[in-house]
Amino acid sequence: MNGSAGPCNPRKRKPCIREPRNHHDAEVLMRILLIDDHTLFRDALSEVLGQLSEDLTLFSAGTADEARAAVAYYSELDLVLLDLYLPGARDCSLVRDLGAALISVPIVVVTASERPEDVRASLDAGAAGYIPKTMRSQDLLTALRQVLAGDIYVPASLLAAMRSRATAAVPTALALPGDANALTGRQMEVLSLLAQGFSNKVIARKLDLSEGTVKLHVSAILRALASHNRTEAVMEAGRRGLLPGDEATSPGV
Repeated sequence: MNGSAGPCNPRKRKPCIREPRNHHDAEVLMRILLIDDHTLFRDALSEVLGQLSEDLTLFSAGTADEARAAVAYYSELDLVLLDLYLPGARDCSLVRDLGAALISVPIVVVTASERPEDVRASLDAGAAGYIPKTMRSQDLLTALRQVLAGDIYVPASLLAAMRSRATAAVPTALALPGDANALTGRQMEVLSLLAQGFSNKVIARKLDLSEGTVKLHVSAILRALASHNRTEAVMEAGRRGLLPGDEATSPGV
């Protein structure tokens, strides 16, 4: 990403924005909203997030009110990251509010709290992931890629803490790091379109996703099917019976 955004001005309606590296093709952008009241942490995390996509647009907010304004202003987002304990937010109310406004956008809690009850409450409120701020940068990127691929992420250590509580029912859809035993529904949609020979740009248009998100889905498919390229993935999917016969042998791949 080029440069860094200046501090948010709460009097402005338009939230802060980091400009994408590539200004010429908006279709390839990945759009992330980062919500945290500590500017230093936002700046540090912004540098890490730049590794998710070469063409990243990052919006930032420091309070619950700024977050709601950002969601109202920028509706086409691919991912939301937020801290639980923000000025103007109570419990997991902001997770629920943003989830209601952004139906298909994954929301990941990135917070200092590692309390099992906070993890449980966040998931119940609709969060697609829970990441402690103590997590290493590369592990955080792996977790976010899993969430963008359609999984739910909670670190193994927090899952163990949740399971140790008799009253905590852990969702079966939670994905542990490196767990790629099954393709998600979204990945199956992308795989089907791959088998029909469509490019990432066309797939993005058909599924109403950014091209950057489609690329992450394709990477997840390749990992899940232990394949090195799209053709191998389609052939392996056909061998496993994941595709109809005509798609498994599609000449368009």
